[in-house]
Amino acid sequence: MQILAVDDDTHIREIIPMITRKVGFPHVTTVGSGDEALALLDTVSEAYECLLLDINMPGMDGIELCGLVRKLPAHRKTPIIMLTAMTDKEYLDRAFKAGATDYITKPFDIVELGARLRVAKELITARKEMAQLIASIGDDHPASQRHTFALTDPITISGPEHLVDYVALGNYLTQLSRAGASSSQVMAIKIDRINAIYDRATEQEYTYALTETAEAIGQVLRQQKNLMAYAGSGMFMVVSSYATLEPPRELEAAIQNLLDERDTEYDNGDPLDIEVSIGNPMRPNTSRTQGVKKTFERALARAENRFQRKLSEPRPLNIRLVGG
Repeated sequence: MQILAVDDDTHIREIIPMITRKVGFPHVTTVGSGDEALALLDTVSEAYECLLLDINMPGMDGIELCGLVRKLPAHRKTPIIMLTAMTDKEYLDRAFKAGATDYITKPFDIVELGARLRVAKELITARKEMAQLIASIGDDHPASQRHTFALTDPITISGPEHLVDYVALGNYLTQLSRAGASSSQVMAIKIDRINAIYDRATEQEYTYALTETAEAIGQVLRQQKNLMAYAGSGMFMVVSSYATLEPPRELEAAIQNLLDERDTEYDNGDPLDIEVSIGNPMRPNTSRTQGVKKTFERALARAENRFQRKLSEPRPLNIRLVGG
């Protein structure tokens, strides 16, 4: 795995390659500023597979650099790990909103850095396998067989500013344990009957449905300090910095109203009705082994339980007016 490390500290630039070599990653290039990094990324023939960025650098800091790297087509999905002494929640939020995948505080532990790099390598391998799958599927396949991802896959979609990768959201919540997780809330939002949409929709239509939902959620929650990720199976996970949120039924109704106003359709003009269910928010518990994983699982279960309860309730009419 080819790694680019950016740090203005000469000593750090000397020890990073030694540390990464010990944990099995010997191919590291180091530069001392954001400008040097961007110039290098613009000239190399092959994209770097992972970036290690310091935050506190003179001139262009690591967070600004992260945001600029994400605008480069070759590095939109490259794992970016922040290596920094900055532990304030403000920096944590800014880094992940700019596109960081992970965040390690200095002085960093060798074992921890090795573990984060291995996770980054796993992400790279998974994306390469996905690209190969896409290349192997032709347009002559039936629509139901042209999905290049499973229903359960936490695919990357476009959407509001605070929409991040699902792995990054988990890493963000882990870091919150050091900077105010007790005042945070986690909740999941489910697209109802997602299986039926997945089975009928083309890949483009399915992605469109997810994007419309993400934008509606982002619009309703725009006043909340939050990060959001798509978790797969029609589920969105939200981590809010607010100790309390609006009642979930009110949030659910507001998101549903926006989706109804959008009048989403399949390519042939048929209605693509999107309905959502929101589980009750919960406080994260990241102090236990696999605490983030369990927190997310419980939040997803709450959204599913909300959907199941709605099945026994009278469904509101969803009437579309067709002009003529």
